Amino acid sequence: MRAGRSLSSQLLRMGRAAGVGSSDGRIRFVALTIATAVLAVTLVSVVATWATYEKRTERGAARTPVLRLHEGQTPDEAPLRLQMYLDDVHDRQVEVVFVEPVRPDAPLPPGMSRWPGAGEAVLSPSLAADGVGDRYGRVVGSIAPEGLASPGERYAYARPADGSLTVEHAMLATGFGSPDAGGFGDLATVRPFSVFLSLLIAMLGLPAGLFAVVATRLGAAGRDRRTALLGALGGSRRQLALLSTGEAAPALLLGVALTAPALGAVLVTDVRIPFVGYVLAASDMRAHAWQLVGALIAAPLMLAAVNVLMHRWTGPGRSTRPRAESRGRLVKAGAALCPVFLGILSWSPTAFATQGATQTVVLVSLLGTVGALATLPAAIALLLSAAGRGVTALGRSRGLAGTLLAGRWTQGRPGYLSRLVAGVVIAVGLLSVVQVYPSMHTASVQGALAMRERFGHSILTVQMPHGAEERTGSWAAELPPDVEVAVLDSTLGLANGAGEVREGPDGPVEVRQEVTVRGSCGALQGLGLKCPAGKGAGAVPLSPSTTALRALLPASVTQVGVSRGPLAARQGNVLIVYSPQGEALPLGRLKRDALAVLGPGALVESVGQGWIGGAALLSSQLRWVTLLGVAGVGLVALAAALNCLAEVVRFARSIAPVSVVTGRRRVYVTVAAWTLAAPLCAAAVLGAVSAVWVTLPYTTPPRNGELPPQMLSASVAVLCLLAVLVAGLAALSAVRESRRWRPRHD
Repeated sequence: MRAGRSLSSQLLRMGRAAGVGSSDGRIRFVALTIATAVLAVTLVSVVATWATYEKRTERGAARTPVLRLHEGQTPDEAPLRLQMYLDDVHDRQVEVVFVEPVRPDAPLPPGMSRWPGAGEAVLSPSLAADGVGDRYGRVVGSIAPEGLASPGERYAYARPADGSLTVEHAMLATGFGSPDAGGFGDLATVRPFSVFLSLLIAMLGLPAGLFAVVATRLGAAGRDRRTALLGALGGSRRQLALLSTGEAAPALLLGVALTAPALGAVLVTDVRIPFVGYVLAASDMRAHAWQLVGALIAAPLMLAAVNVLMHRWTGPGRSTRPRAESRGRLVKAGAALCPVFLGILSWSPTAFATQGATQTVVLVSLLGTVGALATLPAAIALLLSAAGRGVTALGRSRGLAGTLLAGRWTQGRPGYLSRLVAGVVIAVGLLSVVQVYPSMHTASVQGALAMRERFGHSILTVQMPHGAEERTGSWAAELPPDVEVAVLDSTLGLANGAGEVREGPDGPVEVRQEVTVRGSCGALQGLGLKCPAGKGAGAVPLSPSTTALRALLPASVTQVGVSRGPLAARQGNVLIVYSPQGEALPLGRLKRDALAVLGPGALVESVGQGWIGGAALLSSQLRWVTLLGVAGVGLVALAAALNCLAEVVRFARSIAPVSVVTGRRRVYVTVAAWTLAAPLCAAAVLGAVSAVWVTLPYTTPPRNGELPPQMLSASVAVLCLLAVLVAGLAALSAVRESRRWRPRHD
C-alpha cells in the first residue's frame, strides 16, 4: 500500500516536472489557469441563475394575494381590497398595489410591518431612489428585501386617501401566499429560466468548452509521446491519469484560487452586474452556498477529467508513436453531426412562422445554434485536411519541398486543424448572433424613440378608472392654464385598431373601431381638426395635420368623428391633454394629481409610452445578449491567440532542421503560409458563410433581423490579416531556431 502511494505521488511529481520542462509549458500553464477560471465562472453562473430564479419565484409566491373568499364569507367581509396599477418611471415599469384593509388585523404581505394609512405609500428602495416622490402618497417606509422579487425591483404599496376602492371595482383577497407566483413586478418581465439558461450556455458555455479543449491540447505532441511511452512500458490507465493530473494540477489550483474571491463577494454582499445593471441578491446566493462551492470545486475536476480523456491510454507493448486515429474519429463524428444542426437551423424559420416563438421552438433553435457552432470547426477541419492532399500533390509535381511538407503536415492532422480553426469559426458565429439578435427589434425601438423625439411630453393620454367620471372636472380644473383637453371615445380602445370578431345571433360579426373626438373649438383645432358648426359629430379623415391623433390611433383608423361640446367624460373614454405650444407638461405632477383625484387606476401616459416602455424593457433584456456575447467572443479570441502562440513555438522548433535538407530558409515562409495562414484564412471565409446559416432563425421572416455584409467582410479581412501576421511570426521564429539548431550526436 505504501509502495502504491509512493508510486502515485512520484507520478504526480513527474507530471508536474514534465509540464514545467516542456517547450510550451508556460503557454499551457497560462491557458489551463484561464480555462479553469472561465469554467468555474460558467458553472457558478449557472448555479447562481438557478438560485436567483428559484428564490425570486418563492418570494413572488409568498406575496401573491389569495383571491378567493373563505367558505361562507361575503364580499363585504373580505379583509383586503386590492387594485394593481402599472406605471413607469424613467421608462422603467413600476407596479403599485393599491390596498384598502377592511379590518385593522388584515394580513400583511412579506416585507411589510404595517399597512400604510390613508394617502400614504411604502416604496421599494430602488423606486424611492428613482425620485418618484409622493406620486402614490406620502412615503412612510420601504419594503424589506423579503418582500421584493429582486433587490432592484420597483414596487410599492399605497392606500387611497378617499377610500375609493369599493367591492365592485377591486380584487377581494383574504391574505397572501400562493402555490404559484403571480405575474407581478419583475416576475412579469423576466424570460423563462430555460431560455436564459440556453443563452448562458450558448454565449458563455460554448466558449468555455472550447477554451478547455484548446488548453488541454496545447503542447499535445510531447505529451502524446510520453503517453505512448508510458503505455509501452506497461503503465496503466490510472497511472496515465496521475501523470496527466500532476502536469495540470498547479494551473488548475491557481484558476480556482483566482475565482474564489469573486464567489466570496457575491456571498457577502449584493453585486450589481456591470452593463446590465441587475442586482444579484447575496441572500439568494447564501441560500445555495453549498451548490455554488460545489460548482467552483467541480471546475478543476472537470478540466482534469478532460485533460485525461484528451490523452488516451495506448495500452502496453504498443508503439511509442503518438496515435491520431481516435482524435480523427472524434473530428469525423463532430463533422457528421454538423448537418443535423444545420438542418435544425433551416427548419427554425418555418417553425417560427407556423407555431410562433413558443418556448419549445426557441429552445430547439438555440440548440441548433450551439450545435452548429460546436461542430462546424470539425467539418471545416475535414475539408482542409482533404485539401492537404491537393497541396501535397502540388508540391510533389512541382518539386517544392515546403509545399510538399506542408501538404503532408495538414493532410493527416484533422485534430490540429480543428483546434486551429475553432476560434475563428466560433468567434465569427457568436459575433454575428450578437449583431443580428438585437436588430430584430430595431424597427419597434426606433419607432418608439422617433415618437418620443417628435412629441416628448407635450401630449398625454389619461385613461380613467371606473367611477371617476364625475371627478373629471375637478381634476381638469387643476391643470395648467395653457393646457387643452379633449375626449377621445373609441369603441374598441386605443390598442385594438385592427378590429375584432364577436359572436352575434347569426354567427361571427366583424366589429371595426370607431373613434369620436369631442372638445371645445380650441381643443379640436389644436389637434388639427376643424371645429364643426353644429353640435352633431361629422366624420373627418386623418391627415398630415392631425399628427397627434395619427400617433395615438392605429393605422386601420382612417377617419374620426368630431363633436363640439363641453368636457364630459364617461366610462371607457380617454382624455387627450396637450400643450398647443408643444411644451413639455409636468408628467410627474399630473400623474400624482390624477391618482389623488380620479382614484387608483388613473393612467397618465405620454404618446407612445407603451411602445417606449416595451422598447426600454426589451433593450434591458438584450443587454444580456450583448454582455454574454462580447464575453464569449473575447474568450474565443483569447483561446485562439494562445493556440496560435503555441503553434508558433511548436512550428519553430519542429521545422528548424529543414533548412539543412533544403539549404534555404525561405522554406519556412512556404510551410508557415500553407499550415497556418491558409487554414486560418479559409476558416475566416467559411466561418462567414456559415454565420449566414447560423443566423437564419433571426434573419428569415417572420423575424426581421439583419446581418450586415460589411460586418462579415470586415471580420474576414481582419482575421486574414491576423492569420498572415501569425504565419509571419512563425516563420521568423523558425529562422531563429534554425540558426541555433545543431544535429544531436549520440
